[in-house]
Amino acid sequence: MKKKLMAVLLCAMMVVGLTAGCGDKKEETKPEKKETTSSGKEKLQKDGSPAKEDLHFGMILPSLGHEFWNNCLTLSEQVADQLGVKITTYNCEDSSDKCAEYIETACNSGIDGLIFVAYFDMGPKCLETAKAADIPVIVIDAYIPEIAPGEQGYDNYLAFIGPSDEESGYQMACALFDGMEANADGEKVVGVVNGTAGSTVAVDRRAGFEKAYKEYTGKGEKITIAGEVTGDFVRDKSQEVTESLLQGNPDIKGIWAANGGTGTGVLAAVQSLGYVPGEDIKIVCMDLNEENVMSVKDGKMLFDVGGHWLQGAFAVTMMYDYLNGFDLPADRNVKLTPIPVFQDDVDDFLSVFVDFLPPYDAEEYSRTYNPDASPEPPAITY
Repeated sequence: MKKKLMAVLLCAMMVVGLTAGCGDKKEETKPEKKETTSSGKEKLQKDGSPAKEDLHFGMILPSLGHEFWNNCLTLSEQVADQLGVKITTYNCEDSSDKCAEYIETACNSGIDGLIFVAYFDMGPKCLETAKAADIPVIVIDAYIPEIAPGEQGYDNYLAFIGPSDEESGYQMACALFDGMEANADGEKVVGVVNGTAGSTVAVDRRAGFEKAYKEYTGKGEKITIAGEVTGDFVRDKSQEVTESLLQGNPDIKGIWAANGGTGTGVLAAVQSLGYVPGEDIKIVCMDLNEENVMSVKDGKMLFDVGGHWLQGAFAVTMMYDYLNGFDLPADRNVKLTPIPVFQDDVDDFLSVFVDFLPPYDAEEYSRTYNPDASPEPPAITY
């Protein structure tokens, strides 16, 4: 039976307005000009004045060598274009040194807001540097351990927006355990390919796996974890370590892969060793990268989950709302509900998420366009 699936969308989009006209020599002032959209809606700050012009945001991303981050940037730029916001993107190329450098560069560049992915343990440095420059920050994807938005003196830390990684890891594990056949001894033998050790993303997704494992084994299922390896969230390393895992544990019939690049690497490893993916070995992963979604459709992968490439676009709109005087959501730790996709769901998913883009309307969800819009995220089904 097909599942109706929910994804969290946080669309708080705004567009730029015009400033008041200047007075003449007699100091008579002209009426304030209010910019409107093509549909005639005024774009206003919370206090009723014209929305701000010429806002400039920085966005520091871990690497544009990954499909997921390219999708995230594409959506962010599309929303920024609708809002009239300039975005300068900094590509860290998986380098902690570049990340540290770009934090300084961005915060010294005169930007109005910074959107940051807290990889490489750079979260505290980012908040400190931005605080000194009086720049508001929204953190996406990976939260900063032990520092919550607005706490510990970081008033400039507006919000975290990212996936519910534990829930995603749990859904992946449940799909894997349900989709596998037990061997002659009644066991389901699985392998685990984790993400980068110590990252909040990897830790929380693995916690979700553990939750499902305890739940299923607690009900009497025999599930054996034959081995775990670390793929660092990238394809090539994930393929290499998965090949070693399978060569040492040929009885593995299911693999839990921590993200999209990992899933693609696992699939390549399974095929390189002569297994038939989807038949000999079941694979589950996360991120809804296009190649993996198509593999789910073709039956090579069992399950994919994600949709959080929207987090950058959400951060752009939330930052723009905030700078135009609108309140932040009551819960500033925004955890996005993952969108699960099985083989039977792929066509429905693609019919709604055409080219993996969500069907949202800036004029409906932006409080600059629509002051009655909720700051909380709307939901979408497919």
